[in-house]
Amino acid sequence: MENKKLSPLLVNSYALGQGTLTMAFTVPTMYLMMFCTDYLGINPVALGTGMGIAKTFDFIISIVAGGIIEKVNMKHGKYMSWIRLLTATLFFGNIVQMLDTTAFISSPTVRLLIVCVFYVMFHGSMNFNATSRAALIPKLAGADMEARKTLTARQAQVGAAVSIISSAITLPCIQFVEKLTGSPSLGYFLVTLVFSLSFVVCNVIFIKEGQPYDPPTPAGAAKKQSPTVKQMISSVVTNKQMLIVFAGFTVFTVGTQLYTGLTSYYFKATGNFAFMTIPLTARAVCAFLASMVVPKIGRKIGKKMSLVAGWVIYAAGLSFMGMFGLNSANEANLVVMTVGMCVCQSAMYMYTPFMANYYLDCGEYGYYTTGVDNRTMAVTVMNWPTKIGFAVGGTLQGFALAWTGYEVVDGVGTFASLKGFMSVITFVPAICCLAAAAIIFLLYKLTDEEAAMYAKANAEREAAEKLAQA
Repeated sequence: MENKKLSPLLVNSYALGQGTLTMAFTVPTMYLMMFCTDYLGINPVALGTGMGIAKTFDFIISIVAGGIIEKVNMKHGKYMSWIRLLTATLFFGNIVQMLDTTAFISSPTVRLLIVCVFYVMFHGSMNFNATSRAALIPKLAGADMEARKTLTARQAQVGAAVSIISSAITLPCIQFVEKLTGSPSLGYFLVTLVFSLSFVVCNVIFIKEGQPYDPPTPAGAAKKQSPTVKQMISSVVTNKQMLIVFAGFTVFTVGTQLYTGLTSYYFKATGNFAFMTIPLTARAVCAFLASMVVPKIGRKIGKKMSLVAGWVIYAAGLSFMGMFGLNSANEANLVVMTVGMCVCQSAMYMYTPFMANYYLDCGEYGYYTTGVDNRTMAVTVMNWPTKIGFAVGGTLQGFALAWTGYEVVDGVGTFASLKGFMSVITFVPAICCLAAAAIIFLLYKLTDEEAAMYAKANAEREAAEKLAQA
């Protein structure tokens, strides 16, 4: 297809489709655990077990999603067909998670099953959606690198803005619906519904604008070969540096799942639930500012030390909340939590700009040392540690609530040991962050200079092989 300037509507609808999707799952991300225990009456241990199973299914889907997309040829284009189909599954998967089913389903086990099924529907669809959206960029922009940058830059801008807006309005809207209707649970569903509808509208506009760029693949056309699951696993286990990066990110994600998934319980248990909007909004604003400033520091100290520093600072923010979040007057505690949450969120920008590069560098290292080119698969497996961390951390969330004696009586949740709970969501994740940082600092050996050397040597070897074959 001939390159041409992308229309503002195409660029903005592409960015808004992802931005509003992020907004749509804000409510489940922040409040699903609490919704299940406090309103659906699900036992914490059962909830942790069920979510662990659901997230394991999500991980399995993430492994096969790319291969399925490459093999299936539907009538609306290889990638746009999935965007069309997934609009519905993302919508219903998201809103049903936050539906209070107690009025018509008496069994907590069945209610848990419904949550888990629609969780898998939503997050499984996300695996296909993210892959398809990324693959569409070359089709939309062609070989024009500036057009590609325009798409990704606008998506980042919209994502930052949406994060700030959703952090500021989500909880107030939920509580407004509760006051208006007298139903404590209805607000979660209605806010999720409105956010999800905004995603549907933006996505439909994008589908209309983007469809001409992804015509159906002609019948009989050669199909692109996608790596098998065995090849992807082999690309990890046979690459020492990849194993180290994989282990570090997995340990980090397990810990942060305890913190991010259970923080809302702190504010509700201390009687400051309405205040939670303040640290969430402040955190989003700090993340936006950090995204412009902190990466410059990361470029100076190198990718390895950026990752180590980011996780150490994250651990410091968690420890700060753990040490002082319950030890002072109520107002001081809230300031502590706000500052700590901002530090944690900002710390991630020490390394997130280089996220794909850690895996690409490992791929270059593996190709250089073994002669087997697994560089493409290095990026394919990039989200595996996150998915594994979600599955393990999601299970631990429920067990952590049970261990700290969380009970709901007449709609009010209390902890037998609030300090014990505070330790679980701060000190335990901090230990995981430090362990992950230690894994990288002590065992990860690739410097930026070495990675560049490996990449250059690999390119020279490929050029020599092509010349020999000519």
